[in-house]
Amino acid sequence: MQRGSLQVVMHRGKKVWRAQWRQNGRGRTRILGPYTDMSRAEARAILDGILAPLEQSRARSRLAHAVTLRRYVLDEYLTTKSRVWKASTRLTTEQLMEAHILQAFGGRELTSITRKELQAHLDGLAERGLSASVVGHVRWQLSAIFAMAQSDGLIAVNPASGLITPRCKAGEPKRSLSVDDVRRAELILEPRDRLLFRLAVYEGLRPGEIIGLKLGDIQPDGLHIERRVYRGKVDSPKSARSRRVVPPTDGTRNLMALYVESLPDRSNDAWLFPSEALRTPISYSNIWRRRIGPALKAAGIAGANYQVLRRTWVTHIAEAERDATIRAKLAGHSVEVHENVYRQPDASAMRKAMRRLEKLRE
Repeated sequence: MQRGSLQVVMHRGKKVWRAQWRQNGRGRTRILGPYTDMSRAEARAILDGILAPLEQSRARSRLAHAVTLRRYVLDEYLTTKSRVWKASTRLTTEQLMEAHILQAFGGRELTSITRKELQAHLDGLAERGLSASVVGHVRWQLSAIFAMAQSDGLIAVNPASGLITPRCKAGEPKRSLSVDDVRRAELILEPRDRLLFRLAVYEGLRPGEIIGLKLGDIQPDGLHIERRVYRGKVDSPKSARSRRVVPPTDGTRNLMALYVESLPDRSNDAWLFPSEALRTPISYSNIWRRRIGPALKAAGIAGANYQVLRRTWVTHIAEAERDATIRAKLAGHSVEVHENVYRQPDASAMRKAMRRLEKLRE
């Protein structure tokens, strides 16, 4: 540990205390004050105050050379972020970081990783065919990890600053069902499965929100979305916007009334879609894999999933409601996500729009 040196020297005709120390490999000097007005202990205290942050910086630098990216992510980054992340967010983020960050750089010391390497890694992910969304999430996490490490004083420069998301291979077109597909599906599905299907494609609910419904959530003003189930765990809705009231369509309300009459437990705290034990809701992935998916495939509606059903609702509701704010409120997300991520206007809708434009100019 550096202590520096104190000397009594003549400066402009007066005796003064002069401090000397080394900083970044170079000698430093400072006049601390008059010799007659300051004791050695006081001068030493001033010098120690100058040296303390330098020693802390050196200690952090020594620590950074011993800390690997994996250790920092697990011990610091995830520990801090998990205070605000939902369990589902942490799970998916951990999987993404393990597969696309830690496997490549986890064993490296923080100070040894360069921006050139990180950018080359992102370019490689894009060349492997990963979507722009995944590569963009990797870039965002790298920036957040190294920004935190920089704020902790472990690195002087953030190597993830200035990274860009490379051009990625275009993914498959996002699909939504046609009106005919929806009608055909309703004809072949059993009542429970048809209700689950309608809640997704007519009311736009997420699968976790659907099986998270209890009978007490069915109110005169609509379905109160108060919880969701993710991978078998009951949790709060995905975001503040997701906690909402969704007025059901008449067809869904009528089907729901008939279905509820068949339930063995019709108390307010009972699940709308209970498992055989009644204490827990059904697994939406299991019910799709065993019943809904095969039924749709048999009807010639292949390749559908819950995301397709929700995207179908977003696309069709745009034809019924022009106000994007209302549509986003019903969906439980932002207008930007509603318009740019989920909504998939089909070719016929675009042709109609162009015909309307032509008529306006006639």
